[in-house]
Amino acid sequence: MKKYISKLLMDTISQDELVILKKWLENPKNQSILESYVKNYHDLNMAMLKDNVDEAYEKVIGQIEQRERPVKKLIPNWIRYSAAVVIGIGLMVQYYYSSEKSDTTLVPKEDEITLELDNGTIQTIHTGQSKVVKNAEGNVVGKQKQDQIDYSEANNIKELVYNTLSLPKGKTFRIMLSDGTAVNMNAGSSLRYPVNFRSNESRRVFLTGEAYFDVAKDKERPFIVSSGNLEVEVLGTEFNVSSYSEDAHIEVVLVEGAVNLNTKGELEENPIELSPGQRGSYSRDSKNIHIDTVNTNMYTSWMQGHLVFRELTFDQILTKLERHYNIEILNTNTELGKVVFNASFNEVKIEEVLSFFNDTHEIEYEIKNNTVIIK
Repeated sequence: MKKYISKLLMDTISQDELVILKKWLENPKNQSILESYVKNYHDLNMAMLKDNVDEAYEKVIGQIEQRERPVKKLIPNWIRYSAAVVIGIGLMVQYYYSSEKSDTTLVPKEDEITLELDNGTIQTIHTGQSKVVKNAEGNVVGKQKQDQIDYSEANNIKELVYNTLSLPKGKTFRIMLSDGTAVNMNAGSSLRYPVNFRSNESRRVFLTGEAYFDVAKDKERPFIVSSGNLEVEVLGTEFNVSSYSEDAHIEVVLVEGAVNLNTKGELEENPIELSPGQRGSYSRDSKNIHIDTVNTNMYTSWMQGHLVFRELTFDQILTKLERHYNIEILNTNTELGKVVFNASFNEVKIEEVLSFFNDTHEIEYEIKNNTVIIK
């Protein structure tokens, strides 16, 4: 029955399946099963959505009781507000999904993390090891321990020299900068940063891709993230910046504190200020910044290995899946690529994600030459 519940929550259930599910839920024991099923994912989804689980459960039952059901829609309105019915791939796959569409195994690429030193030397970073990071003169400036590099002992470096950490698709990493600022980097991202910040200057770093910043407070030295034509200026706060070159917008989501957004060329005395819970979205085309209120957990869940998509086209989701899993996906269905979906992925394999889309939306695919081809 969990498959029918899945289809109900996705609003793809047929009339016959709806009748079967309704009859199954007439048994109070089965209602308890459904309620337990909902609550198992309460921790993941309540952080993202507004209503409580009991309310959501009633909405599920209410949906079943409707005498007339509208023509199939991809996103029922109440899905956006109910913790139990977030369109979560992580909710369903561990129960019954397996990849049945191809005998060909899909093998994600294993590209390396690289660290470029100030003299242009490039080192390979292996997350399974620990080592020291030395500058061109052979002095220790940082220490790597598995998936983190710590520069907190680089205070003896007086010159302003930069390192650049570049992540391939499919990997994340963490940097502890010399001032105590922690940076969690997402897949396919690059950060250029000073080995040690100067005592009398702003702390400036350069980001391509996505990162979450927990900035150490320093009233005398503002912290600036420069990404494309947008600059994010803070004194000490937590925020997420997403600035992939293939995306039409640069998004800044503020979790704590305050940040100022400046577009290059504008006067610094006229910044746009964000408050906690707000998102600033900078359009690369129009050069305008739009401010709205969001649930910040939706934009930071990637640090726990989750993917949350809200009102994205199928093509946009595929781009993010390629980045997250380091695979290649070819979509030959142009119309499907424009369809808007909501989805949540909870640390599952790409085969399970593909199987989910096939089972719930009848999206056909095949794996050929280690490439996913959407038909």
